[in-house]
Amino acid sequence: MKEYLQWTTLQPGDPDTLKHLITKPKLSSQYQTTIRTLILTPTSKLTAARVSELRDILPDIGLEVEEEFTHRWLVDKWASTSRQTKKLYSPEFECNGAKWRILLFPTGNQQSDTLSVFLDSVDAPMMPKDGAWHICVQFSLAIVNYKNEAVYRSSTAQHRFNPYEADWGFNHLVKLNQLVVPLDGTNHSLVEDDQALFIVHMRVMKDVTGYLWHNYINYDSKVATGFVGFKNQGATCYMNSLLQSLYFIPYFRKATYTIPTDNDSPTKSIPLALQRVFYQLEHSNTPAATIELTKSFGWDAADSFMQHDIQEFNRVLQDNLEAKMLGTKGEGAIRKLFVGEYKSYIKCMDVEYESSRIEDFYDVQLNVKGCQGVADSFKDYISVETLEGENKYQAEGFGLQNAKKGVVFTSLPPVLFLQLKRFEYDVEKDSMIKINDRYEYPAELNLDAFLESQPATPQNYWLYGVLVHSGDITGGHYCAFLRPAKNDKWFKFDDDRVTPCLHREVFEDNFGGESLAALKQAAQLQLQQPQVTIPKPTKRFTNAYMLIYIRDGDSNTIFAPLGDEDVQDHLRVRFEAERLEQERIKKEREEAHLYVNTKVLLEDHVLKHRGFDLCNFENKAYPITPVLTMRFKKDETFAGFKEAVIKEIGGGVTVDRLSVWTLVGRQNKTVRPDTLLNSSDDNTTLEQIRQKLSNLCPDLRLFVEIGDAGGITMPGSPKPEKSLSIFLKYYDPTTSIVRYAGKVHIPNKSSKITEILPILWERAGLPSKTPLLLFEEVKPDMIDELKIKQSFAHAELGDGDIICYQRDMTAFEYVSQIEDKSIATIQQYFDTMHNRNVVVFKPRPSDRPTKFVQELELMLHKKMPYDDVLSKVGEKLSADPLKIQLFTTAGLMNKLAVKKGEKTNLNDILNTGFYNQLMATNVLYYEVLDIEVSELEKNRYVRISFVDHSMHEWGPIELLVSKGAHTSELVRKFKAQVSDLPIGPKAELRVYEVIAHKIQKFFGHTDSISSVGVNSRLYIEEVLPEDKLHKGDMYVNVFHFNQHPSRGHGIPFKFPLRKGEPFSATRERLIARAQLQDKDGGKVKFFVVPSGFAQPTEILDSDVLAGRNFAAYDYIGIDHVGWSEKIVKDVNAGVGIKIKN
Repeated sequence: MKEYLQWTTLQPGDPDTLKHLITKPKLSSQYQTTIRTLILTPTSKLTAARVSELRDILPDIGLEVEEEFTHRWLVDKWASTSRQTKKLYSPEFECNGAKWRILLFPTGNQQSDTLSVFLDSVDAPMMPKDGAWHICVQFSLAIVNYKNEAVYRSSTAQHRFNPYEADWGFNHLVKLNQLVVPLDGTNHSLVEDDQALFIVHMRVMKDVTGYLWHNYINYDSKVATGFVGFKNQGATCYMNSLLQSLYFIPYFRKATYTIPTDNDSPTKSIPLALQRVFYQLEHSNTPAATIELTKSFGWDAADSFMQHDIQEFNRVLQDNLEAKMLGTKGEGAIRKLFVGEYKSYIKCMDVEYESSRIEDFYDVQLNVKGCQGVADSFKDYISVETLEGENKYQAEGFGLQNAKKGVVFTSLPPVLFLQLKRFEYDVEKDSMIKINDRYEYPAELNLDAFLESQPATPQNYWLYGVLVHSGDITGGHYCAFLRPAKNDKWFKFDDDRVTPCLHREVFEDNFGGESLAALKQAAQLQLQQPQVTIPKPTKRFTNAYMLIYIRDGDSNTIFAPLGDEDVQDHLRVRFEAERLEQERIKKEREEAHLYVNTKVLLEDHVLKHRGFDLCNFENKAYPITPVLTMRFKKDETFAGFKEAVIKEIGGGVTVDRLSVWTLVGRQNKTVRPDTLLNSSDDNTTLEQIRQKLSNLCPDLRLFVEIGDAGGITMPGSPKPEKSLSIFLKYYDPTTSIVRYAGKVHIPNKSSKITEILPILWERAGLPSKTPLLLFEEVKPDMIDELKIKQSFAHAELGDGDIICYQRDMTAFEYVSQIEDKSIATIQQYFDTMHNRNVVVFKPRPSDRPTKFVQELELMLHKKMPYDDVLSKVGEKLSADPLKIQLFTTAGLMNKLAVKKGEKTNLNDILNTGFYNQLMATNVLYYEVLDIEVSELEKNRYVRISFVDHSMHEWGPIELLVSKGAHTSELVRKFKAQVSDLPIGPKAELRVYEVIAHKIQKFFGHTDSISSVGVNSRLYIEEVLPEDKLHKGDMYVNVFHFNQHPSRGHGIPFKFPLRKGEPFSATRERLIARAQLQDKDGGKVKFFVVPSGFAQPTEILDSDVLAGRNFAAYDYIGIDHVGWSEKIVKDVNAGVGIKIKN
C-alpha cells in the first residue's frame, strides 16, 4: 500500500487536539493509493514530543529496523568540566550486541565556538580492517534541558560504522553562547543548574544488500555483485545505461555475436566494437571501455563530452544494428524483440466508413503531465478524439461526417520500451522544461485492455529495467536499475560502479514528485512547531525516464543462456588475447614500484630523428622517437644493464665499446646527454643512478654509443675537467633533411671552434674548405649562430650541447639548388617545425544555402599571415579566398568575423579573446560569401521577416544591402526575394527593429538602417486601415512575456488605443490582433510595463489607456499565465545523435 501525505490546518473553534489519521480512497484503485491527512491546529496547545522519543524526529526511510535504543547521559558540573576537559566519553552502553558511547567535545572539535557531539562505536577499532564488520545506524543526538525535555537542540544522521569510521556525529550541534540562554519562549536553557543532559536515540538498520551507506572506498563491483560497469568518457552515461540494459537481454546479445566481423577493424566496425563491449562485460574484472565503440560511430572526443537523449540514442543504434544484421543469422532479431504495431484510425459515427493505417513502433512515448502512472498514460495514449462541428471529418464519398479519431495497439513486442515524456517544450518560456511530477510504475503490468482485440494469451509484463535521469533540461546524469531475470535481485548500474539495491530505490525513489518521507517529516515538524509554516518539500529532480518491460510468456526465450558456441571462435581468440594483454599490463603497473623503466636511445634511433634534441620521448606535437624500452629490477647494477644491452644489440658488440650517457631534461625543456657513466659505476644500482642523476624523471633515460675499442675516449676512463663532448647535426637545405653527425670530443674548452671544421666536413661528406654556417641548438625557438673564430668557452658551449651546421651557399646555389626557400637555413627549418599547427576549419552554421559544407584539417605555420591562411583554405575548398570570412569560437557566438590587421597572423587569430585562450582550441569556422569580403566594408547582411495579419512570420531571410541603405531599399529587396507575400502592390508597409522580443525602433522610408545591431531582428508588416489613428487616439507597443517581463517571447506589434475606450473593449481587440485562441485568451493578463526597473501595473477593465502618458519605451505586456504547448519529440540535448559508420 503506497501512501501520500498531506496536511491541513484546523480553523479556530475546531477540536484543539491531534486527530487520528483519516484514510480515504484516492482516484485510481489500481495503485491502492490512500491519503493520510495530518490535521494540525494553528494554536495547538499540545506539548512538543518528549525528546526521549527521538524516534519521531528520525525520518522513516523505509528500511527494516533490527533494534532501537535510547541512551541518556547527564553531565554534572558542566562549567568546570567544559573548561578542564577537551574530550569526554559517556559510560558505555550496548545496542544490537555491540558496545557504544557518546563522544563529547565541550568546547568544540576543530573550532572553539560550538558544541561537538558524536556517536562512537567501541567495537569498531578492534575489528579486522580487512573484514566485513559493520553496523548501519540511523541516530539522533540531542542536548536537552534536564528539567523540561521540550527544550532541546538535536541533529540526525545515518552512518555505516566500520573499523575505518568508528565515530560519526556533528561538529556544530549548537553554539556555545546558546547553552545558557532561555530558548523557545520558556525560562529554561539547555544547560541549567550546571547540568547538561545528552540523549542519543539509535535505530540499527538491517543491511539487506550488504552495502547500505557504503562509502565505496576500495569497492569492487565484480566482487560485490558479479558484474562490472562502463567507464564514462565524459558525458556518455546515457550510452552506458542503455548498453547495460541491452547486454542483459541474452537474445539480443546472441544476435549481436552472430554478425560476421572476422576482418573488421574495431574502430570502424560498430558490430565488432559492440561484441567487444559485451565480451568485456561478461569476462572482465574491471569496468569496460567504450572508446572503440564511439570511434566506430565516427565520433571524436568532443562527441563524447556531449550529452544526448537516451531514447534518441536507442532508436539510432537499433536502426544501425538492424541494417548490419541483414543477411546474417541475426537478421530480424531486433524486430522480433522490440517492434510492435499500432493502428491510427478515423471512424465515422453515422456512416460505415473508416480510414486507418498500421505503423511500427520501437518504443511508446507516454505522457507524464496529468497522469498518475503507466495505466493512466496508456489510457491517455489511446483516448478517442471526437471530430464534430467545425472539425468534422471529410469522408470520401460521404462528405463531412462526425467521426472518432484515435490510436489502438494491434500487437506488442516481447521487450517493451516505454519512454516517459519528462521533457516538454514550453512556448511561454520558449525552451524545453523537465516535468518532475510524481509518476508511478508497477512491477507487473497487464496491457490487454489497450489492444484492438482480445489477445489469445494475456499480455502480462514484468519490469526489467528503469533508466533514470537526474538533473534538469540543461544537463544531468543517467543510470540504470536492472534485474537480469524476473525473480532476480535489482542492481544499480552507475557508469563504472555496480551496486545491489533495494526495492524502494528502484520504485519510490524514482517516481519523482515530493518524497513521501520528506512529506511525513515536514508534517511532523509542523506538529512540533505549529507557530511556524513549514514549506512543502520540493519535487525530486531524479526520476525514471525510460521503463523496460519483458513479456512474461517470452521470458524463457529471451533469457535463454548463451553457450560457448554462440560466440564466434575468432571473437573468443581475439578478445582473450586482448584480455591477457590487459592483465599483463595491469600486473606490470602493480609491480611498477619494484622496477626501473629504462629508455635506451641508440645511435640508430638518433640517425632517424629529424627534430629537436637527439630524440623526442613524449612531446606529441612532434613524431615520437621509437627508442628501446627495457625493464629492470631496481637493484640491477649498471654492469648488468650493459650486459643486457649488448644482448639486445647483438652483432658481437662488446661491453668495452659502449659509451653510456644519462639523458636529462634541462630547465629550457630540452633533453640532452649530461653525464658519461664509466666503469666505476658498474656496481651502482640503476635506481641509485636515476635518483642521483635524473631524479626529476620517473624513467631512467640513457644514450648508448657504440665505438671502436681504443677510440679517442675510452668508456672506462674519467673525462679531463676542461674537456667537452659536443653532439653534431648536419642540415642539407637541398633535401630539407637534418641528420645526426655523431659526437666530437674537445680536449680543452679554450680551443677554437675552427679546429673541428675538418671533422665537420668529413662527417657531412663535404670537400675541405667548404664554407660552413654553424649554430647552437639552444631550444626549439632559439637557434643561435656561432662565430667560428671564438673558443668553445667564449661561445659558452658545454657538455652535451648540440652544434648544427650547413653549407654557406652562394646566391647562385641558393637560387638553383634550394627548392623550398622558406626553410633554406637550419634556423628556418626549426622555426617551421616549432610553429607548425594543425588547424581544423569547420563551416559556420548559417541559414544561407551553401555548397561549402566540408570540414578541413590543414597543417599551417603559426606565423602565417592572414591572407595566406585564406589562400590555403580557398585552395582546399576551390573557392575564392577573397570571399572567405573566418570566425573564432567566441566570434561565432558573437557573430563577429575575424578582422584583418596589418600584421595579423594565424597565431593572433587562434588566441583572440579570453575564451579562445582558455580553450586553447585550434578550430576556426569559415563562411564563403557571394561577394568579396572587402565589399562588406560598404555592405552588410540584415535578417528580416514579414509578419502578416494572422501574426504568421515569413522568413527570416538575410539580405545584403549597403550599410547606409534606406528602409525603402530593404523593402524592395525583400519583396524581390519573397514574391508570394500576401500584400497588394500599393500596400503601406512599416519596418521596425526588435531586440529581446520588444520593439526598439520604427524606420521611416528614408531612414538609414546603419544603426541596426548584429543581434537585432527587423520585421516588415502592413499598416491595416483599422489601425489608423483618429483624433484622440494613440499608438502603444505590445509584447508577450511569461511571469516576468524579462522573459519575453513571440512577435511584438504596434497597436492603436482608442479615445475613451475602456480596457474591457481594448482587451477584445488585443486578443484578436495577437491571434490568441479562445482557450488562451482567457488565460492571459495585461500589464503596463514601464521602462527601467519600475514594477508592471496590471490593467483593469475600467481603465482607459488612450491619453495616458506612455514614455518611449513603455509597453503593454501580455503575460501568458499557465499557457504551454507540447511538442511530440522529447529532446534532452540540442544536437541530434548521428552514427556515421
